[in-house]
Amino acid sequence: MTSKLFDEFVDAGPEAKLELIESQLVVGNTLVGSRLLLRQILTGWGAGAAIAFAPIEEWLEALRVTYDAPKAYLNQDSLEALQAWSTSIVTSPEDLIPGSRGENFWHHNQIRTCMEYALWGIHEALAGNTFSRDFVMRLGDNGFTPDVIFFKEPPCNTVYEYYLEGSAELVVEVLLPGHEYQDRVVKWNYYQDAGVPEYWIVNPALEQVEFWRLVDGTYQRQILDNDGCYCPSSVPKLVFHPEHLWSEARELHQRNRFDSPIFSVEGERHEGLQRRFINNGLGWGCVSFAPQVQLKPVPISFEQYIAWCPEAKFEFWDGRPQIGGRIGIRNLIGMLLMTFGLAEAVKLLPPTQWVSALLETTAFIRNDTERKAAWWQLARQAAALLREKYGMTRLGVIGDLVRSEPLNYWSEIEIVTWELEKSDYQIYHDLSELSQNPEIEIISAERKYLRAEQKHSIINELVEI
Repeated sequence: MTSKLFDEFVDAGPEAKLELIESQLVVGNTLVGSRLLLRQILTGWGAGAAIAFAPIEEWLEALRVTYDAPKAYLNQDSLEALQAWSTSIVTSPEDLIPGSRGENFWHHNQIRTCMEYALWGIHEALAGNTFSRDFVMRLGDNGFTPDVIFFKEPPCNTVYEYYLEGSAELVVEVLLPGHEYQDRVVKWNYYQDAGVPEYWIVNPALEQVEFWRLVDGTYQRQILDNDGCYCPSSVPKLVFHPEHLWSEARELHQRNRFDSPIFSVEGERHEGLQRRFINNGLGWGCVSFAPQVQLKPVPISFEQYIAWCPEAKFEFWDGRPQIGGRIGIRNLIGMLLMTFGLAEAVKLLPPTQWVSALLETTAFIRNDTERKAAWWQLARQAAALLREKYGMTRLGVIGDLVRSEPLNYWSEIEIVTWELEKSDYQIYHDLSELSQNPEIEIISAERKYLRAEQKHSIINELVEI
């Protein structure tokens, strides 16, 4: 199963792209990609990873709505009978194909990388800045992560620490087979309505670039000039030489990425221009993680998206997908459950897996008193280690362990200190040696980027230890 999941994740999985479109988390340009990623995560992490986000009664209702589970079994006391019923249900996995990767995917990445680095090499000369798809462009309540953007800030846009507010002067999307509709229709319309002045669609398979320029509120197709170049109206002095793009992509590993003939600058240059990122308080962890998971989809706000969505760095180890660590995976599951609702989510795994996870969860909750006592013992051992070996004096516990609610799949031991060095690897290593299940997380109360729930817990719930 691990080998099969790895192959699907690497070769047939969605593109590493996490966007907020129409209040839904869209993965790799399609909702099919969102469903596939959620299935991959649940296959690797287990159905119990999702069960923690809603009451058991809500999951039972989802099984009734989706699989017509017998009403007589829809309570926690009848889960064993429900498990017997679930074995009689025959299901086939959804055929979730978000698009084509393979060789096209690597060519796509090379084209994107070439354009990003070539623009980065001259962005100061153009009095602007450029980013690739890990940076969000906010258009209304949507959060897009184009393959490449170039922006110059006011009056068209404002750059904040975690996103660009308003349309960039130039947006580039590089096509992947199977994703054309999103780039050619959905994003084309959103970019046009939001006033993105220049939208380029790069087709690696055909080695062609479409240039769309906003004229009187409508995109009009543009052509190359007599020299085979293109000069975007929104970025004066910038000249694009498309004939160099394809050869540069093929030879990307052989040359200085920033010294590229793909782009050039005409006339006077601006040197040494410094861009300033504004901190408006909206960023990773600024909203407490509390996804509203219901039977039907629940809209995700832009604030929740920015606060909860991890960097789209898709990795695989320990036999399962890894995106932004444990917290990133947790957040993605919550957001994807909001996107689809429980009735749709239960279609991604066989009913037997959901019922087994429900049984495991009820047993987990039943033993909560004993588990909390054991976890408190671990917390005290961790505190003793931190005092004796690292000289820490003030320590406290926050999070699920200090609350009255039962521990859940995502609970961990959270220890707060006011004396944590910036990057003392040995501390983390020692805590990992003490316990890996549950994980022991050490949190610096002085850290700048504490998540909102951590700040609240330190102020209102901390128990000195």
